[in-house]
Order: sequence, then structure tokens, then C-alpha cells
Amino acid sequence: MKKYLLFLLPILGYSQAIDLSLSLKNKEKYVHKISSEVSSTQQIDGAQVETKALSRMRIRYTFGKEDKLIYPMTLRYEEASLEVSTKVNGKEMPLEKIPDYTNQAAKELLEQPLKGELSTKGKIVKIEPLQPLVERAMKTLEKKHAKNNPLTSFEKQQVQMQLEAAFSETTLQSNLSNVLSILPRQRVAIGDSWEISSFLSKEMNVLIKTQYTLVEARGGQLHIKGKSLILTNKQKVILQQGQHVFFTMKGKVDIDVWLDAKTKWIVKATALQALKGETEVEGDLSHQKGKVIPFESQSKIMINN
Repeated sequence: MKKYLLFLLPILGYSQAIDLSLSLKNKEKYVHKISSEVSSTQQIDGAQVETKALSRMRIRYTFGKEDKLIYPMTLRYEEASLEVSTKVNGKEMPLEKIPDYTNQAAKELLEQPLKGELSTKGKIVKIEPLQPLVERAMKTLEKKHAKNNPLTSFEKQQVQMQLEAAFSETTLQSNLSNVLSILPRQRVAIGDSWEISSFLSKEMNVLIKTQYTLVEARGGQLHIKGKSLILTNKQKVILQQGQHVFFTMKGKVDIDVWLDAKTKWIVKATALQALKGETEVEGDLSHQKGKVIPFESQSKIMINN
């Protein structure tokens, strides 16, 4: 009987309920390599417009001692790059020097500390705004090219817009929320499911409910799957330019996360999002009021440590 118990004990251990709370070491360094790829297709005035954006970053985190379920944290970008392309009816549109300028400016963001707080359930409670660093990066970029090839107003606007869209604290929180802010309050066993509510984005006040399931515990890792559905009807969004756009769309998000069984820190993760619908423009200098633009978009976020 004792011989059988030796084989049964590991199985019984995995069948017990697990506390999915972060257990991070004080002053230990943790790293995430994050790639985010977004592609979209729009039908505008009979033309097919395809856009793609691929951002890559490496982020180093250092955590302080946990206090009242909160870890103080400092994060730094160790790597940051962005690739953007646009095609109209299959023809590549020239972006001139903007991509190169954007990556030059992105290098100025590296190794700059950002303070924040992370809960033991993986929620980024707060994080310092990146805006001061972006503004400093832009000044450095302008100064670098002021003598021989000064940036135009349009180039400045586009570079800053791309920096903020790819690397701001808002984008970082959005990219990490589906794979980091997933830990339930209660203990769970293999096969248990729970629900986490979040907003689709800072600009789009749409509540999304994602169901997560602990599907496997093996090799020192915990595998969690998540799935959510997205449905909006003329959801109003104010763009950076102040333009009002109404989104009617449906879609889904599929998530896979592998956690370290001891620390509950992400070992790797993927989040796949697919959306289809239409936008209705309120009206501006380039679009008539009520103009409807069909669109499709796909995004993929991959995280490794």
C-alpha cells in the first residue's frame, strides 16, 4: 500500500485547489519580451486600405516588498522598436523618414525608470505616465536633425503619435491586462473557471467579460485558457485628433497563458483578437457626416520571459 501512495501523492497534489496569487521576490529582476502585431483592412471610397503595425519591446521589472497585497514596482524598457506599413489597393504607400525617426526616438525611452504598483492578482494598479519621456525623446530627435535635416510639423506629429500609440503606459496596460490581470480571488483546481471583467480600451468604454479556465499543471507551470466575446453598437470613441467615430462590431479574444507554478509570473502567453464591423464618422474636413466605413482587424500579442 505504501508503494502505491508514493505514486498517488503527486497526482493528489495537482488536484488540490491552488492559490493563484503572485509571489515575487524583493528586488529580483523579472523580464518580459513582448511583440504586438495589429493588422486592419478598411473599405474607404471604393479603395481597400490595409495597415500593419508590429511593435517589439523588452521590459525589465523590479519589485519591492509586498504590502497589503500590493507590490511597488519599477519598470524599464530595455528594447523598443516599431514597424508600420500601409497599402492602398495592394500598393505600398511611402512613409518617407517617419519609421526611422520613430525608432530613433524610441531609443531615447530605453532604461528610463517608470514607477508603479502591481497587485498580487496581476492588476497594474498604477503606473507613471510616459508623456514626459516622450516629449524629451522628441526634443532630442529634433535637436539631432535640426542642422542638416529638420523635421517638418507633419513628421513631428506622426512620430509622437506613433510613439504614444506603441509605447505609452496606456498601451502597455492594455497589452498586459488580458494575460496578466487574470488571477482569481478564490483558490482554483484543475478544470475550474472564473470570470474577469475589463474594458476594451481606455478610449472605448465597453465592458468585456473574459472566462478563464485552469486547464493543466505540468512541469512546474500552470496553463490557463481564456475566451471573451466583443459586441458593440455605435460605441462612441473620440480619436486623438478630436474626431468622433462610432463603432459597431463583433469579435472574439482567445488567450493562452503559462505561469510559473511557484511565483505565478508569466512564462509565456498569447492573446489573439479578431474584430469585424463598421465605423460611422461624425463628420470632418475629409469625411462627410454619417459616412460608414467597413473594417476588419486582427491582433496578436506574444509574451515570453
